[in-house]
Amino acid sequence: MYDASGRISQRTRTIGVPVHIWTVNATAFDCPAAAEILSPAERAKASRYRFEKDRRLYISARASLRRILAERTGAAAGNVVIEETVKPRAVIPPGSPDLFFNISHSGDYAVIALSEVAEVGIDIEQIRPDCPIDELARRYYAPSEYAWLCRLDGTRRLRDFYRFWTLKEAVLKCAGVGLALPPRAVQIRLDQDPPGLRCSNPAYQYLQDLEVRELQLVAGYATALAVATQEELDVRHVY
Repeated sequence: MYDASGRISQRTRTIGVPVHIWTVNATAFDCPAAAEILSPAERAKASRYRFEKDRRLYISARASLRRILAERTGAAAGNVVIEETVKPRAVIPPGSPDLFFNISHSGDYAVIALSEVAEVGIDIEQIRPDCPIDELARRYYAPSEYAWLCRLDGTRRLRDFYRFWTLKEAVLKCAGVGLALPPRAVQIRLDQDPPGLRCSNPAYQYLQDLEVRELQLVAGYATALAVATQEELDVRHVY
């Protein structure tokens, strides 16, 4: 959560900021039943997917998110109102705790991050050997990141490409800046644990206050988390 100056607000400065993570396997999901709890707009979006695999992934992700939010708010899953902005928000009943969430999906899996304390961003990407990593890295990565990849070979190079990608995406999604900030301005260092984070754009220096983590959730996928806090994280993988 940010204050008027763009800095992380004191409200997020708690010890052991809890973040819950859910992993959803779309191939094992009952999509016909799940579609019943989606909003009309969500069902319409699902119907526009050309391939059944993509439609199933979207439905399983959105239905899972609705069920998670329903558990936290006491509302029926089909009645949860999600405002679709650059960073989607749930309409919270009076007296309920704040809910900060983010969702990502790729391949056969979706991941959901949720916190009652701080803004979150999460990204998952299926690691694809046919990905044109040189072309994408030259276009979207900082020179130092591209140089890092050029020193690597084979599987390590492919893996680190996706590590950079998911970390950048998680940061941008946590901040909710959309396309306003080019990915190459979010600069990641993989020689640090947790990864180092810098921003070359002076207007977005506050992004350097985020905590970032890499998550090992599914074999063959890269996953990263960003949280708007400077405190330690208590990351809990629910399923």
